[in-house]
Amino acid sequence: AKCGMIFFPGALVDRTAYAPIASKISDFGVLVVIANHEKYSRCMLDFKNFKYKEEIMRMMYDALCSSSSGAWQVDEWALCGHSWGGSIAIVAMAKEMSSTMKKLVLWGVSSYPSEVSHSGGCDSLRDVKGMNVLVLCGSNDSYVKLNGPGTEKYEEFLAKLPPMKEEKMKFVCDDGSPGCTYQITIEGGNHAGCAHYGPQMYPLPDGQRTITLEEQQTQMAKLTADFLLCDV
Repeated sequence: AKCGMIFFPGALVDRTAYAPIASKISDFGVLVVIANHEKYSRCMLDFKNFKYKEEIMRMMYDALCSSSSGAWQVDEWALCGHSWGGSIAIVAMAKEMSSTMKKLVLWGVSSYPSEVSHSGGCDSLRDVKGMNVLVLCGSNDSYVKLNGPGTEKYEEFLAKLPPMKEEKMKFVCDDGSPGCTYQITIEGGNHAGCAHYGPQMYPLPDGQRTITLEEQQTQMAKLTADFLLCDV
């Protein structure tokens, strides 16, 4: 595979709920590894004792050696997460992985990890050379709107990510680039539409999708794969 993706599920969401969209992404040639952090997320525990690098390296090793026909070959790895899992991916990248990984995908995320939720928060990714970030959110995502445009948390979120790419979207493949953030809205999508579960009621009721679950996940899978594989 040209790219492998370590994926962190949202809080209180069973990791198997992401199997359908993970399968769609893998159809494009991306190796998807869904993390099992239920002992943390089920209790909403802080990740201060989570050994990010150790756990990520273990998942990568397990994935590469799991094939019955021989070890997988992956050219590049990326981190991805949905909602609370997106915050975990940000912290992991900022604290441990930014020297070896340069792509981060966030689904349903509009705020940066705080000191309260992640033991001192984490460093900014703004000036990490070559760091590219894709942010995908549904237009009817109530969780994203809670900390969306016009709020302090949203302004902090943008300020700590690589600069926003304002012009017509074109995913950059050049490793020597300074890095940027792509923010794309899935029209008619919502928070729970990132996986097969729902309805989302915590921490507030989710908005209603005006497109089908299949439509939302097909769009998200293609955009995610295009970003990871630099397919413009």
